[in-house]
Amino acid sequence: MLPIIDQYCKRKKINQIIFEKTPSNIFFKNNYYKNLFSKYDIFTLEDTLPFFFKKKISRYLYVLPKAIIFILSFNQKKILKTNSWTKMQFLHAVWDTAVNLTKSSDSFIDISFKNKFLSSIKNYETQMVAKLLIKNNLSAVFLNHSVYFYRTLLSEFRRRKNIQVFIQANFTIYRQSIKHDNNESILDNKFLSFLKKNISLNTINKYWQNRLNGKSTYQLANDASKTKIKINKDKIPKNILMLHIFKDSPFGLIDKKRIFTDYVDWLNFTLKIISKSNETWGIKFHPSASRWGENSHKIFNEFINKNFNSIIPKNFILINNEFSNYEIFKNTNRLVTFWGTCHIEAASFGLKPIIIRDVQLNKYKSTLAFKPKNLKEYRIQLLTKKIDQFRLNKQQISDSLFLLYVRENVLNFINDINQHWVLRGDKNEYINKNLNKTIKNILSYDSFLRQNGELLSKNFTHTLAKKYIKYFS
Repeated sequence: MLPIIDQYCKRKKINQIIFEKTPSNIFFKNNYYKNLFSKYDIFTLEDTLPFFFKKKISRYLYVLPKAIIFILSFNQKKILKTNSWTKMQFLHAVWDTAVNLTKSSDSFIDISFKNKFLSSIKNYETQMVAKLLIKNNLSAVFLNHSVYFYRTLLSEFRRRKNIQVFIQANFTIYRQSIKHDNNESILDNKFLSFLKKNISLNTINKYWQNRLNGKSTYQLANDASKTKIKINKDKIPKNILMLHIFKDSPFGLIDKKRIFTDYVDWLNFTLKIISKSNETWGIKFHPSASRWGENSHKIFNEFINKNFNSIIPKNFILINNEFSNYEIFKNTNRLVTFWGTCHIEAASFGLKPIIIRDVQLNKYKSTLAFKPKNLKEYRIQLLTKKIDQFRLNKQQISDSLFLLYVRENVLNFINDINQHWVLRGDKNEYINKNLNKTIKNILSYDSFLRQNGELLSKNFTHTLAKKYIKYFS
């Protein structure tokens, strides 16, 4: 991010940078970064805070009374009920952080009061820090993500029209608006129309074929495409519920109109409904959950224990790695997911997914996915026998393949800087490979990254891959 930020600051004539923490010594030992830092007055968050708030414990004690009053009346089921966008984000942040604080021995369905209380303190402390930072006349903020307590930072910064807020996600940096959420994979339709005219069908189809062979820019899709055990395709259930990594927050984009509060709310309702179906349902666990450090089976068993007295319904088939996601998409009739990459993969195979939260497909054209407006509509979609409605036509499949290409080749520059995907549970040595490769080869990427800094300084919403940045520079 640093060369992008440096170029942005150069264009905006910014000469001070505040880091959350002091950058690692590894940067100061490198001449490139040492020269970059020398252009600025460098401060840390602690440097900017009043003396009596420099220590976290002081800030926690200061917000404690407010946190206590708040948590005593907090109800996660009401986080979508407020008309205040700022308050809605804060409520999401508190709930999201509480969920993230759960340990493997904790209940995921019934989050402990302790975790909710600790989350409340952390988010009020974060809110206070944001308001103090704003007094430093900030003009731009770059955040590493927009979930957990960082959502509270975002909610405070974006309220000020004079502060531009940028989020990093999946090797993309994107600009957040004031009144609604943007996303790393959702580009404005006018830019998509331009790209559609300039990206050939041959290019898109070639990438799709490579992806099917496990050679995409998205490593997690490459992993998920691999079949572990050969199995008769007739054994693949015709109805599939795709699970997520439960602790991977769904709130990177807050969809104000979704019908479920979170994964727990969604899964409790969905499992109850499909258990009454006279059709078989496959429950597919996320292929990267273990890399995330999560035991998804343990969490799923909580839902079974709560809703079905610890007995898995007879029409449920649990799917791990018996066959690939691609085999599922080719052989199933109905697919349900909260959000995630599988929604657009399924559509690329001609399957119209049922989604809960706004995603790339329905933001482009509402006809590319089913997004229920209420519980009654969702229940009908889960149980209907009219499976033809879940098939996309040739043009809709073409649109889906185009959007998948944009997501992984236009709005993602992972290959341009020779990086690899890392997840929370990966070992430090694997994670540090990215940092070491970046520092070693930064001069090779400098010009390209600075082009993206220019792009952001000109009010474009997203950074772009090297092949396509020329169209918007």
